[in-house]
Amino acid sequence: MNSRHFLVGLGLVGALVAQSPLNTIPTPIPNTWFLWTGCVTPNVFFNLTINTAVTIQGLDVSLDNQAGVEGTIEVYVTNPGITTHVGSEGNAAAWTLRGSGPVTTLGQVLPARVSLTPGIVLQPGTYGIAVRYVGVRAEFLQGTGANQTFSNTEMTLSAGSVQALSFASGVATPFIWLGRIHYLPGNVTHGASSNTRYGNGCNLASGSFYQRFTCSGPAATALTGRSISLVPTSTGYVVIPGSGVAFIPPTAAAGSLPVNDDGESMVALTNPLAFPGGTTQQLFVHSNGYISVASNLIVTPNNFTPFVPGLLNATATAWWSWHDYNPAEAGSGTIKFEEVGPLALVTWDNVESWPALQGTTPVVNRSTLQFQFNTATGQVNYVWQAITAQGTSVDGDEHVIGFSPGGASPDAGPIDIATLTAVSLVVPEVKPLKLEATPSPSIGNTVVYSTSNETGQNVGLFFFCAASLPAISLAPLGMPDCAAHVDINSGVGNLISNLGLPGTSMQVSLPIPSQASLIGLTFFGQSFWLDPTANAFGATVSNGMRTTIGNF
Repeated sequence: MNSRHFLVGLGLVGALVAQSPLNTIPTPIPNTWFLWTGCVTPNVFFNLTINTAVTIQGLDVSLDNQAGVEGTIEVYVTNPGITTHVGSEGNAAAWTLRGSGPVTTLGQVLPARVSLTPGIVLQPGTYGIAVRYVGVRAEFLQGTGANQTFSNTEMTLSAGSVQALSFASGVATPFIWLGRIHYLPGNVTHGASSNTRYGNGCNLASGSFYQRFTCSGPAATALTGRSISLVPTSTGYVVIPGSGVAFIPPTAAAGSLPVNDDGESMVALTNPLAFPGGTTQQLFVHSNGYISVASNLIVTPNNFTPFVPGLLNATATAWWSWHDYNPAEAGSGTIKFEEVGPLALVTWDNVESWPALQGTTPVVNRSTLQFQFNTATGQVNYVWQAITAQGTSVDGDEHVIGFSPGGASPDAGPIDIATLTAVSLVVPEVKPLKLEATPSPSIGNTVVYSTSNETGQNVGLFFFCAASLPAISLAPLGMPDCAAHVDINSGVGNLISNLGLPGTSMQVSLPIPSQASLIGLTFFGQSFWLDPTANAFGATVSNGMRTTIGNF
Protein backbone atom coordinates (compact mmCIF):
# COMPACT_ATOMS: atom_id res chain seq x y z
CA MET A 1 0.00 0.00 0.00
CA ASN A 2 1.60 3.28 -0.99
CA SER A 3 0.95 6.81 0.25
CA ARG A 4 -1.08 7.80 -2.78
CA HIS A 5 -3.65 5.10 -2.05
CA PHE A 6 -3.54 6.01 1.64
CA LEU A 7 -4.68 9.55 0.83
CA VAL A 8 -7.23 8.81 -1.85
CA GLY A 9 -9.01 6.36 0.41
CA LEU A 10 -10.04 9.06 2.89
CA GLY A 11 -13.49 9.58 1.40
CA LEU A 12 -13.58 12.80 -0.61
CA VAL A 13 -16.36 15.00 -1.87
CA GLY A 14 -16.92 18.49 -3.25
CA ALA A 15 -14.43 19.96 -5.69
CA LEU A 16 -13.30 23.61 -5.50
CA VAL A 17 -12.47 25.81 -8.44
CA ALA A 18 -9.68 28.37 -8.05
CA GLN A 19 -10.10 31.93 -9.33
CA SER A 20 -7.58 34.18 -11.03
CA PRO A 21 -5.95 36.78 -8.73
CA LEU A 22 -6.26 40.55 -8.89
CA ASN A 23 -2.80 41.63 -9.98
CA THR A 24 -1.04 44.98 -9.45
CA ILE A 25 2.44 43.79 -10.51
CA PRO A 26 3.42 45.10 -13.96
CA THR A 27 5.55 43.06 -16.35
CA PRO A 28 8.39 43.79 -16.38
CA ILE A 29 8.57 45.40 -12.94
CA PRO A 30 10.08 48.89 -13.28
CA ASN A 31 12.46 50.42 -10.77
CA THR A 32 10.61 50.25 -7.47
CA TRP A 33 10.60 51.99 -4.14
CA PHE A 34 10.77 49.99 -0.94
CA LEU A 35 10.46 50.25 2.82
CA TRP A 36 13.34 48.84 4.78
CA THR A 37 13.21 45.87 7.07
CA GLY A 38 13.74 45.71 10.81
CA CYS A 39 11.84 47.13 13.73
CA VAL A 40 9.91 49.66 11.66
CA THR A 41 7.27 47.11 10.46
CA PRO A 42 5.99 49.27 7.58
CA ASN A 43 2.47 49.39 6.12
CA VAL A 44 1.30 49.74 2.53
CA PHE A 45 -2.30 50.99 2.26
CA PHE A 46 -4.98 50.77 -0.42
CA ASN A 47 -8.77 50.69 -0.70
CA LEU A 48 -10.62 47.61 -1.90
CA THR A 49 -14.15 47.71 -3.30
CA ILE A 50 -15.84 44.30 -3.29
CA ASN A 51 -18.62 43.70 -5.82
CA THR A 52 -19.56 40.19 -4.72
CA ALA A 53 -18.63 38.32 -1.57
CA VAL A 54 -15.15 36.79 -1.67
CA THR A 55 -12.79 34.86 0.59
CA ILE A 56 -9.22 36.14 0.29
CA GLN A 57 -6.95 33.14 0.65
CA GLY A 58 -3.51 34.64 0.23
CA LEU A 59 -1.22 37.12 -1.43
CA ASP A 60 1.81 37.30 -3.63
CA VAL A 61 3.98 40.15 -2.38
CA SER A 62 6.88 41.81 -4.17
CA LEU A 63 9.83 42.14 -1.79
CA ASP A 64 13.24 43.78 -1.89
CA ASN A 65 15.17 41.05 -0.10
CA GLN A 66 17.59 38.40 -1.27
CA ALA A 67 16.34 34.83 -1.34
CA GLY A 68 15.89 32.98 1.93
CA VAL A 69 14.92 35.82 4.28
CA GLU A 70 11.98 34.87 6.50
CA GLY A 71 9.29 37.24 7.69
CA THR A 72 5.56 37.64 8.23
CA ILE A 73 2.84 39.43 6.28
CA GLU A 74 -0.20 40.74 8.15
CA VAL A 75 -3.40 42.03 6.54
CA TYR A 76 -5.54 44.56 8.41
CA VAL A 77 -9.04 45.68 7.36
CA THR A 78 -10.79 48.83 8.54
CA ASN A 79 -13.53 48.32 11.10
CA PRO A 80 -17.22 48.44 10.11
CA GLY A 81 -18.32 51.90 9.03
CA ILE A 82 -14.80 52.95 7.87
CA THR A 83 -14.64 52.67 4.10
CA THR A 84 -11.18 54.07 3.37
CA HIS A 85 -7.68 53.95 4.74
CA VAL A 86 -7.35 57.70 4.29
CA GLY A 87 -7.39 59.42 7.66
CA SER A 88 -7.03 56.22 9.68
CA GLU A 89 -3.39 55.42 8.98
CA GLY A 90 -2.29 56.62 12.40
CA ASN A 91 -5.19 55.16 14.36
CA ALA A 92 -4.56 51.50 15.23
CA ALA A 93 -8.00 51.27 16.84
CA ALA A 94 -9.60 51.72 13.41
CA TRP A 95 -8.20 48.43 12.17
CA THR A 96 -8.59 44.70 12.77
CA LEU A 97 -6.00 42.08 11.95
CA ARG A 98 -7.92 39.70 9.68
CA GLY A 99 -5.21 37.34 8.45
CA SER A 100 -1.48 36.68 8.47
CA GLY A 101 1.07 34.19 7.25
CA PRO A 102 4.79 33.48 7.02
CA VAL A 103 6.75 34.44 3.93
CA THR A 104 10.13 33.35 2.62
CA THR A 105 11.65 35.62 0.04
CA LEU A 106 12.54 34.24 -3.39
CA GLY A 107 14.86 37.09 -4.37
CA GLN A 108 14.70 40.78 -5.11
CA VAL A 109 11.62 41.77 -7.16
CA LEU A 110 10.35 38.17 -7.33
CA PRO A 111 6.85 37.87 -5.77
CA ALA A 112 6.65 35.54 -2.77
CA ARG A 113 3.56 33.58 -1.78
CA VAL A 114 1.71 34.09 1.53
CA SER A 115 -1.09 31.79 2.68
CA LEU A 116 -3.32 33.71 5.07
CA THR A 117 -4.67 32.23 8.28
CA PRO A 118 -7.59 32.56 8.53
CA GLY A 119 -9.08 33.43 5.16
CA ILE A 120 -10.53 36.93 4.95
CA VAL A 121 -14.22 37.01 4.03
CA LEU A 122 -15.36 40.36 2.61
CA GLN A 123 -18.96 41.15 1.76
CA PRO A 124 -19.84 43.72 -0.93
CA GLY A 125 -18.66 47.18 0.10
CA THR A 126 -15.51 49.31 0.29
CA TYR A 127 -12.73 48.72 2.81
CA GLY A 128 -9.39 50.20 3.75
CA ILE A 129 -6.61 47.61 3.61
CA ALA A 130 -3.21 47.73 5.31
CA VAL A 131 -0.55 45.17 4.42
CA ARG A 132 2.04 45.07 7.21
CA TYR A 133 5.56 43.77 6.57
CA VAL A 134 7.46 42.21 9.48
CA GLY A 135 11.12 41.34 8.90
CA VAL A 136 10.98 41.84 5.12
CA ARG A 137 11.04 44.91 2.86
CA ALA A 138 7.97 45.99 0.93
CA GLU A 139 8.34 47.01 -2.69
CA PHE A 140 5.89 49.52 -4.15
CA LEU A 141 5.54 51.85 -7.13
CA GLN A 142 5.18 55.60 -7.39
CA GLY A 143 1.60 56.44 -8.36
CA THR A 144 0.95 58.67 -11.38
CA GLY A 145 -2.85 58.86 -11.36
CA ALA A 146 -3.35 56.71 -14.45
CA ASN A 147 -1.88 53.59 -12.83
CA GLN A 148 -3.58 53.64 -9.44
CA THR A 149 -6.72 51.58 -10.11
CA PHE A 150 -6.87 47.83 -10.73
CA SER A 151 -10.10 45.91 -11.17
CA ASN A 152 -11.81 42.77 -12.31
CA THR A 153 -15.37 41.44 -12.00
CA GLU A 154 -15.17 40.81 -8.26
CA MET A 155 -13.17 43.75 -6.92
CA THR A 156 -11.43 47.08 -7.52
CA LEU A 157 -8.19 48.15 -5.83
CA SER A 158 -7.44 51.86 -5.48
CA ALA A 159 -3.88 52.82 -4.48
CA GLY A 160 -2.55 53.97 -2.05
CA SER A 161 0.05 55.19 0.44
CA VAL A 162 3.00 53.91 2.48
CA GLN A 163 4.00 54.30 6.09
CA ALA A 164 7.38 53.52 7.66
CA LEU A 165 6.06 52.65 11.13
CA SER A 166 2.84 50.66 11.32
CA PHE A 167 -0.15 52.83 12.37
CA ALA A 168 2.21 55.36 13.94
CA SER A 169 4.24 57.45 11.49
CA GLY A 170 3.06 59.76 8.75
CA VAL A 171 2.16 58.53 5.28
CA ALA A 172 3.46 59.26 1.79
CA THR A 173 1.21 59.23 -1.28
CA PRO A 174 0.52 58.17 -3.94
CA PHE A 175 2.14 54.74 -3.93
CA ILE A 176 0.96 51.43 -5.33
CA TRP A 177 1.11 48.14 -3.49
CA LEU A 178 2.82 45.49 -5.62
CA GLY A 179 1.14 42.15 -5.26
CA ARG A 180 -1.61 39.74 -6.19
CA ILE A 181 -4.77 39.01 -4.22
CA HIS A 182 -5.84 35.36 -4.46
CA TYR A 183 -9.47 34.64 -3.61
CA LEU A 184 -12.50 32.44 -4.10
CA PRO A 185 -16.03 33.75 -4.64
CA GLY A 186 -18.35 33.59 -1.67
CA ASN A 187 -17.82 32.68 1.97
CA VAL A 188 -16.02 29.39 1.50
CA THR A 189 -13.95 27.06 3.61
CA HIS A 190 -10.35 28.24 3.49
CA GLY A 191 -7.32 26.40 4.69
CA ALA A 192 -3.72 27.52 4.39
CA SER A 193 -1.51 24.80 2.98
CA SER A 194 2.00 24.28 4.30
CA ASN A 195 4.98 21.97 4.35
CA THR A 196 6.88 22.58 7.57
CA ARG A 197 10.16 20.96 8.56
CA TYR A 198 10.58 20.02 12.21
CA GLY A 199 13.34 18.33 14.15
CA ASN A 200 16.72 17.34 12.72
CA GLY A 201 18.15 14.37 10.93
CA CYS A 202 20.83 12.06 12.29
CA ASN A 203 24.47 12.86 12.91
CA LEU A 204 24.28 16.58 12.19
CA ALA A 205 27.76 18.02 12.63
CA SER A 206 27.84 21.76 11.98
CA GLY A 207 30.92 23.93 12.02
CA SER A 208 28.79 27.06 11.89
CA PHE A 209 26.89 29.18 14.37
CA TYR A 210 24.85 32.33 13.90
CA GLN A 211 22.40 34.77 15.39
CA ARG A 212 20.29 37.18 13.33
CA PHE A 213 19.10 40.55 14.63
CA THR A 214 16.48 42.06 12.34
CA CYS A 215 17.41 45.63 13.25
CA SER A 216 19.95 47.73 15.11
CA GLY A 217 18.02 48.33 18.34
CA PRO A 218 17.95 44.70 19.57
CA ALA A 219 21.49 44.18 18.25
CA ALA A 220 22.77 47.11 20.29
CA THR A 221 21.06 45.81 23.43
CA ALA A 222 22.38 42.27 23.02
CA LEU A 223 25.91 43.04 21.85
CA THR A 224 27.17 46.26 23.43
CA GLY A 225 29.67 45.48 26.16
CA ARG A 226 29.63 41.76 25.39
CA SER A 227 32.24 39.40 23.98
CA ILE A 228 32.43 35.78 22.85
CA SER A 229 35.39 33.45 22.31
CA LEU A 230 35.94 30.74 19.72
CA VAL A 231 38.29 28.32 21.46
CA PRO A 232 40.00 25.71 19.26
CA THR A 233 39.30 22.02 19.87
CA SER A 234 40.49 18.88 18.12
CA THR A 235 37.41 19.02 15.88
CA GLY A 236 36.75 22.75 15.42
CA TYR A 237 35.74 25.39 17.95
CA VAL A 238 33.75 25.66 21.13
CA VAL A 239 31.94 29.00 21.33
CA ILE A 240 31.70 30.42 24.86
CA PRO A 241 31.11 33.81 26.50
CA GLY A 242 34.27 35.89 26.53
CA SER A 243 35.58 35.36 30.04
CA GLY A 244 38.14 38.04 30.87
CA VAL A 245 38.20 39.25 27.27
CA ALA A 246 38.55 43.01 27.03
CA PHE A 247 38.53 45.52 24.20
CA ILE A 248 42.08 46.55 23.31
CA PRO A 249 42.17 50.21 22.19
CA PRO A 250 44.11 50.66 18.96
CA THR A 251 47.53 52.19 19.51
CA ALA A 252 49.21 54.88 17.48
CA ALA A 253 50.90 52.09 15.54
CA ALA A 254 47.58 50.75 14.24
CA GLY A 255 47.16 51.30 10.54
CA SER A 256 43.86 52.37 8.99
CA LEU A 257 42.74 50.16 6.13
CA PRO A 258 41.78 51.79 2.82
CA VAL A 259 38.54 53.73 3.18
CA ASN A 260 35.85 52.20 0.99
CA ASP A 261 32.23 51.17 1.21
CA ASP A 262 31.31 47.52 0.54
CA GLY A 263 34.96 46.67 -0.10
CA GLU A 264 37.67 44.53 1.45
CA SER A 265 41.36 44.81 2.24
CA MET A 266 43.95 42.06 2.63
CA VAL A 267 46.24 42.18 5.66
CA ALA A 268 49.31 40.01 6.13
CA LEU A 269 49.97 38.18 9.39
CA THR A 270 53.47 37.88 10.79
CA ASN A 271 52.62 34.44 12.15
CA PRO A 272 50.20 31.93 10.59
CA LEU A 273 46.75 31.56 12.11
CA ALA A 274 45.32 28.08 12.52
CA PHE A 275 41.58 27.75 11.97
CA PRO A 276 39.25 24.75 11.59
CA GLY A 277 40.24 23.16 8.33
CA GLY A 278 43.51 24.95 7.65
CA THR A 279 45.93 27.80 8.32
CA THR A 280 46.35 31.22 6.81
CA GLN A 281 48.92 33.98 6.86
CA GLN A 282 46.56 36.60 5.51
CA LEU A 283 43.10 37.90 6.36
CA PHE A 284 40.59 39.63 4.11
CA VAL A 285 38.82 42.37 6.07
CA HIS A 286 35.46 43.41 4.67
CA SER A 287 34.10 46.84 5.51
CA ASN A 288 30.72 45.33 6.40
CA GLY A 289 31.94 43.58 9.53
CA TYR A 290 33.33 40.22 8.51
CA ILE A 291 36.80 38.74 8.04
CA SER A 292 37.71 35.73 5.93
CA VAL A 293 40.72 33.64 4.96
CA ALA A 294 40.18 34.37 1.25
CA SER A 295 38.27 36.96 -0.69
CA ASN A 296 34.59 37.11 0.25
CA LEU A 297 33.91 40.31 -1.63
CA ILE A 298 30.91 38.79 -3.40
CA VAL A 299 28.26 37.25 -1.16
CA THR A 300 25.32 36.56 -3.47
CA PRO A 301 23.46 38.71 -4.28
CA ASN A 302 25.26 41.51 -2.39
CA ASN A 303 27.55 41.98 0.56
CA PHE A 304 25.77 44.87 2.26
CA THR A 305 22.57 43.08 3.24
CA PRO A 306 23.24 40.60 6.07
CA PHE A 307 21.36 37.32 5.78
CA VAL A 308 21.86 33.88 7.26
CA PRO A 309 22.19 31.87 4.00
CA GLY A 310 24.98 34.22 2.96
CA LEU A 311 26.93 33.36 6.10
CA LEU A 312 26.27 29.62 5.85
CA ASN A 313 27.14 29.32 2.17
CA ALA A 314 30.01 31.78 1.69
CA THR A 315 32.88 30.33 -0.28
CA ALA A 316 35.60 31.20 2.24
CA THR A 317 35.89 30.46 5.96
CA ALA A 318 34.88 33.64 7.76
CA TRP A 319 34.14 35.27 11.11
CA TRP A 320 31.07 37.49 10.98
CA SER A 321 29.68 40.54 12.74
CA TRP A 322 27.88 41.47 9.54
CA HIS A 323 26.20 44.84 9.18
CA ASP A 324 26.12 47.58 6.54
CA TYR A 325 28.99 49.71 7.84
CA ASN A 326 30.41 52.58 5.79
CA PRO A 327 33.89 53.81 6.74
CA ALA A 328 33.80 56.06 3.66
CA GLU A 329 31.03 58.18 5.12
CA ALA A 330 31.93 61.73 6.18
CA GLY A 331 32.75 61.81 9.88
CA SER A 332 33.21 58.06 10.18
CA GLY A 333 36.05 56.41 11.98
CA THR A 334 38.15 53.82 10.22
CA ILE A 335 38.87 50.10 10.31
CA LYS A 336 42.27 49.57 11.92
CA PHE A 337 44.72 46.69 11.95
CA GLU A 338 47.72 46.00 14.13
CA GLU A 339 49.58 43.12 15.74
CA VAL A 340 50.31 43.13 19.47
CA GLY A 341 52.46 40.15 20.33
CA PRO A 342 50.61 37.06 19.06
CA LEU A 343 47.33 39.01 18.69
CA ALA A 344 46.16 40.25 15.31
CA LEU A 345 43.58 42.96 16.03
CA VAL A 346 41.02 44.25 13.55
CA THR A 347 38.95 47.13 14.95
CA TRP A 348 35.96 49.01 13.58
CA ASP A 349 36.78 52.22 15.45
CA ASN A 350 33.69 54.48 15.55
CA VAL A 351 32.65 53.37 12.06
CA GLU A 352 29.38 54.72 10.65
CA SER A 353 26.52 52.61 9.38
CA TRP A 354 25.17 53.45 5.93
CA PRO A 355 23.63 55.88 5.01
CA ALA A 356 24.50 59.27 6.47
CA LEU A 357 21.02 60.69 5.94
CA GLN A 358 17.58 59.75 7.18
CA GLY A 359 15.29 61.98 5.18
CA THR A 360 17.16 65.32 5.26
CA THR A 361 18.56 65.09 8.78
CA PRO A 362 22.13 63.83 9.29
CA VAL A 363 22.24 60.76 11.51
CA VAL A 364 25.21 59.68 13.61
CA ASN A 365 25.23 55.90 13.94
CA ARG A 366 28.76 54.80 14.77
CA SER A 367 29.87 51.48 16.23
CA THR A 368 33.08 50.11 17.71
CA LEU A 369 33.86 46.41 17.62
CA GLN A 370 36.96 44.26 17.46
CA PHE A 371 38.09 40.83 16.28
CA GLN A 372 41.07 39.41 18.18
CA PHE A 373 42.97 36.57 16.45
CA ASN A 374 45.52 34.80 18.64
CA THR A 375 48.06 33.30 16.25
CA ALA A 376 49.72 31.37 19.11
CA THR A 377 46.59 29.52 20.28
CA GLY A 378 44.13 29.88 17.39
CA GLN A 379 41.52 31.46 19.69
CA VAL A 380 39.34 34.16 18.19
CA ASN A 381 37.46 36.75 20.28
CA TYR A 382 34.62 39.01 19.17
CA VAL A 383 34.38 42.14 21.31
CA TRP A 384 31.49 44.57 20.86
CA GLN A 385 32.48 47.81 22.59
CA ALA A 386 29.53 49.91 21.43
CA ILE A 387 26.95 49.01 18.75
CA THR A 388 24.66 51.80 17.57
CA ALA A 389 20.94 51.45 18.19
CA GLN A 390 20.23 54.05 15.49
CA GLY A 391 19.09 52.01 12.53
CA THR A 392 19.11 54.01 9.33
CA SER A 393 20.61 51.63 6.83
CA VAL A 394 18.15 51.03 4.01
CA ASP A 395 19.55 47.63 2.99
CA GLY A 396 21.65 46.52 5.93
CA ASP A 397 19.97 47.43 9.20
CA GLU A 398 20.18 43.79 10.20
CA HIS A 399 23.12 42.21 12.04
CA VAL A 400 24.18 38.60 11.48
CA ILE A 401 26.77 37.30 13.95
CA GLY A 402 28.60 34.00 13.55
CA PHE A 403 31.27 31.80 12.05
CA SER A 404 31.17 29.37 9.16
CA PRO A 405 33.77 27.29 7.32
CA GLY A 406 33.94 27.78 3.57
CA GLY A 407 31.31 26.16 1.38
CA ALA A 408 27.70 25.16 1.97
CA SER A 409 27.06 24.39 5.64
CA PRO A 410 24.18 22.62 7.39
CA ASP A 411 21.90 24.89 9.40
CA ALA A 412 21.85 23.81 13.04
CA GLY A 413 19.60 26.72 14.01
CA PRO A 414 20.40 30.03 15.69
CA ILE A 415 22.07 30.56 19.04
CA ASP A 416 21.32 33.28 21.59
CA ILE A 417 24.46 35.20 22.46
CA ALA A 418 22.81 36.70 25.55
CA THR A 419 22.25 33.24 27.11
CA LEU A 420 25.19 31.43 25.50
CA THR A 421 26.95 28.79 27.62
CA ALA A 422 28.85 26.64 25.10
CA VAL A 423 28.30 25.55 21.50
CA SER A 424 30.56 22.95 19.88
CA LEU A 425 31.42 23.31 16.20
CA VAL A 426 32.73 20.40 14.12
CA VAL A 427 34.83 20.59 10.96
CA PRO A 428 34.59 18.90 8.52
CA GLU A 429 30.84 19.27 8.70
CA VAL A 430 28.36 16.43 8.25
CA LYS A 431 25.03 17.14 6.65
CA PRO A 432 22.15 15.10 8.07
CA LEU A 433 19.69 13.15 5.97
CA LYS A 434 17.25 15.82 4.79
CA LEU A 435 13.59 15.64 3.80
CA GLU A 436 11.98 18.44 1.80
CA ALA A 437 8.55 18.83 0.20
CA THR A 438 7.42 21.06 -2.69
CA PRO A 439 5.17 22.64 -3.84
CA SER A 440 2.67 23.68 -1.19
CA PRO A 441 0.07 20.96 -0.52
CA SER A 442 -2.93 22.74 -1.97
CA ILE A 443 -5.72 20.54 -3.24
CA GLY A 444 -5.09 19.70 -6.86
CA ASN A 445 -1.29 19.92 -6.46
CA THR A 446 1.16 17.05 -6.51
CA VAL A 447 3.59 17.28 -3.61
CA VAL A 448 7.03 15.80 -4.15
CA TYR A 449 8.90 14.58 -1.05
CA SER A 450 12.64 14.61 -1.75
CA THR A 451 15.27 12.93 0.42
CA SER A 452 18.86 14.15 0.09
CA ASN A 453 22.25 14.05 1.80
CA GLU A 454 22.05 10.26 1.72
CA THR A 455 25.34 8.45 2.38
CA GLY A 456 26.52 5.83 -0.06
CA GLN A 457 24.55 3.81 -2.57
CA ASN A 458 21.66 1.96 -0.94
CA VAL A 459 17.92 1.93 -0.27
CA GLY A 460 15.63 3.45 2.32
CA LEU A 461 12.02 4.19 3.15
CA PHE A 462 9.97 7.37 3.17
CA PHE A 463 7.22 7.04 5.78
CA PHE A 464 3.99 8.98 5.28
CA CYS A 465 2.01 8.87 8.53
CA ALA A 466 -1.10 10.21 10.24
CA ALA A 467 0.63 10.89 13.58
CA SER A 468 3.85 12.52 14.71
CA LEU A 469 6.10 11.72 17.66
CA PRO A 470 7.89 14.15 20.02
CA ALA A 471 11.43 13.42 18.79
CA ILE A 472 11.75 10.03 20.52
CA SER A 473 15.42 9.07 20.80
CA LEU A 474 16.49 6.02 18.81
CA ALA A 475 19.67 5.56 20.87
CA PRO A 476 18.32 2.34 22.47
CA LEU A 477 18.26 0.84 18.97
CA GLY A 478 21.91 1.74 18.38
CA MET A 479 21.16 5.03 16.58
CA PRO A 480 22.56 7.79 18.81
CA ASP A 481 21.73 11.36 17.73
CA CYS A 482 18.72 10.00 15.82
CA ALA A 483 15.07 10.61 16.65
CA ALA A 484 11.72 9.27 15.49
CA HIS A 485 9.52 12.14 14.35
CA VAL A 486 6.61 10.04 13.01
CA ASP A 487 4.58 7.07 14.22
CA ILE A 488 5.21 4.49 11.52
CA ASN A 489 2.32 2.39 12.83
CA SER A 490 -0.06 5.10 11.61
CA GLY A 491 1.16 5.19 8.02
CA VAL A 492 2.91 3.50 5.14
CA GLY A 493 6.43 3.18 3.81
CA ASN A 494 7.56 4.03 0.30
CA LEU A 495 10.79 2.61 -1.11
CA ILE A 496 13.48 5.16 -2.01
CA SER A 497 16.85 4.35 -3.59
CA ASN A 498 19.78 5.83 -5.49
CA LEU A 499 20.77 2.49 -7.01
CA GLY A 500 18.88 3.07 -10.24
CA LEU A 501 16.37 0.33 -9.48
CA PRO A 502 13.33 0.34 -11.79
CA GLY A 503 10.57 2.56 -10.49
CA THR A 504 12.59 4.01 -7.60
CA SER A 505 14.31 7.32 -6.87
CA MET A 506 14.94 9.61 -3.93
CA GLN A 507 11.54 11.22 -4.49
CA VAL A 508 7.99 10.20 -3.67
CA SER A 509 5.06 12.01 -5.31
CA LEU A 510 1.73 12.56 -3.61
CA PRO A 511 -1.15 13.75 -5.84
CA ILE A 512 -3.77 15.61 -3.81
CA PRO A 513 -7.28 15.45 -5.29
CA SER A 514 -9.26 18.68 -5.67
CA GLN A 515 -11.65 17.79 -2.87
CA ALA A 516 -12.88 20.19 -0.18
CA SER A 517 -13.01 17.50 2.49
CA LEU A 518 -9.19 17.35 2.51
CA ILE A 519 -8.76 20.93 3.72
CA GLY A 520 -7.14 21.06 7.12
CA LEU A 521 -5.91 17.47 7.17
CA THR A 522 -2.37 17.15 8.49
CA PHE A 523 0.10 14.34 7.81
CA PHE A 524 3.70 13.71 8.74
CA GLY A 525 6.71 12.35 6.89
CA GLN A 526 10.21 11.11 7.68
CA SER A 527 12.84 9.23 5.71
CA PHE A 528 14.92 6.22 6.82
CA TRP A 529 18.21 5.35 5.08
CA LEU A 530 20.33 2.21 5.37
CA ASP A 531 23.99 2.99 6.06
CA PRO A 532 26.03 0.24 7.74
CA THR A 533 28.78 2.74 8.63
CA ALA A 534 26.51 5.27 10.35
CA ASN A 535 26.06 3.56 13.73
CA ALA A 536 25.55 0.20 15.40
CA PHE A 537 22.08 -0.20 13.88
CA GLY A 538 23.28 0.74 10.42
CA ALA A 539 20.82 3.47 9.46
CA THR A 540 20.05 7.17 9.65
CA VAL A 541 16.81 9.13 9.64
CA SER A 542 15.83 12.58 8.40
CA ASN A 543 14.04 15.53 9.92
CA GLY A 544 10.26 15.39 10.10
CA MET A 545 7.91 17.06 7.60
CA ARG A 546 4.46 18.31 8.60
CA THR A 547 2.08 18.62 5.65
CA THR A 548 -1.19 20.52 6.11
CA ILE A 549 -3.52 20.38 3.12
CA GLY A 550 -5.33 23.56 2.14
CA ASN A 551 -6.99 25.16 -0.82
CA PHE A 552 -4.26 27.79 -1.20
